[in-house]
Amino acid sequence: MEFWASPAGQLVILLLGWLVISTVRRLFRRHWPAALFTWDLMTPLLIICSIVLVPSGAGDLLPWLVMGWMLIGIGVALAQAIHNHELLYPQFMKTFWRLSDLYWLLGFVSCFLLTIS
Repeated sequence: MEFWASPAGQLVILLLGWLVISTVRRLFRRHWPAALFTWDLMTPLLIICSIVLVPSGAGDLLPWLVMGWMLIGIGVALAQAIHNHELLYPQFMKTFWRLSDLYWLLGFVSCFLLTIS
């Protein structure tokens, strides 16, 4: 059980998650939404894996990551309201979630590096 809480275990969980999502996407190609990518479903796994690394040494970084994520949401909402003069939920969620993918990937890498150092 200790392996799954270790940094190597988190990498294995992310790899298995990627493989499962990619396989399901290939199997259900006709029924899979065209705009939904594998990365869009990896964000929850990245968040969970970052949280699991907290006891191993990434605990100081996680609150800052969550606050940064909130700032991304506020920034996307403000940018969309200023640019389009309205806030459309589907457009906001797509933009916010794609930025969240990149943000939590960098956040997980940072937590991972803090844990192994």
